[in-house]
Amino acid sequence: MLGHSSRIVLRLLAAIGGGYAVAAGLAALTAVILFVTGGLPRSEAVILASMLAFVIYLVLLLWAFAERSLLRLCSMLVVTGVVSWGAAIGLMRLVGGS
Repeated sequence: MLGHSSRIVLRLLAAIGGGYAVAAGLAALTAVILFVTGGLPRSEAVILASMLAFVIYLVLLLWAFAERSLLRLCSMLVVTGVVSWGAAIGLMRLVGGS
């Protein structure tokens, strides 16, 4: 069983690292969607998605410390990160972007 300080350190690592990975994946996916379907130029889509990623990251950081279960937090961050990055990469390959 983990001690109280170990759980806090793990939650902090999950919040910072996992939150960043998820926010970056969702930003990448949003940028691809805005570029492909929204008709925005690539640079504007990336800037808009990056600005939205700051809000997403903040929400994820707050949620990480509001969530009671560390296992649920980590599993949700992993699943959301893998799905968002996979969808962004798959969509870019589908439309032939570099």
